[in-house]
Amino acid sequence: MIESIYLPKLNNLTPTLDSTLLKIMEEAGELARAVLHFLPYENMLSAKENIPVIAEELLEEVATELLDVAQTCVTMLFVMEESYDVEVDALIDEHIGKLTRKGYLFDHTLFYSITTVGAFKYLNLPRLILDDVTLLTTVCKIQEEIGEFTQFLGKRSGASGEKPELGVQAALLGCAYELLDVAQCCFTMMYILAKKYQVNMEELLAGHIAKLRRKGYCM
Repeated sequence: MIESIYLPKLNNLTPTLDSTLLKIMEEAGELARAVLHFLPYENMLSAKENIPVIAEELLEEVATELLDVAQTCVTMLFVMEESYDVEVDALIDEHIGKLTRKGYLFDHTLFYSITTVGAFKYLNLPRLILDDVTLLTTVCKIQEEIGEFTQFLGKRSGASGEKPELGVQAALLGCAYELLDVAQCCFTMMYILAKKYQVNMEELLAGHIAKLRRKGYCM
């Protein structure tokens, strides 16, 4: 089972919050479609008997879409750190504190932060120990967090015509927290897939980064 999932900064992409909202909705929709296609085969994989090839292919597609949703969030968080004066390390500390206050179980001995490795900056998040999380609840939770992200970007900052509830920096921080929450949903499910179905996340991560390089998004 994979020890830790890291996603890189995309050096050659500079998305905006508006473009991120569009991209994350696109990727979340593709994830939902992949999950719906996979669900009829879920019990077959759990039983580990007479598993058709298509079941494994559809599960890999689900994991790939989870990576794409998480990458969209992580990319914008790095941009917010560099261009919006948002301290992502401080956000991660607050995020870990929130998880602890809510009673989520995870390894507190590990260090969760932004790590610089060569030309890459990586973000890793904890592996939450949850028994009642499914692919469907994950899709629903991601949509909930995207909705809250949209509120900070739109209604609460006055972009929809209402009186602004928050100042610019407070709205930016709210957006960043919600992006982090979406990423955490994806990371949690990726760890679950690696454990429950023996999905080779290291191989998928390598393929994910190779795809990003082919597209010219990073070095």
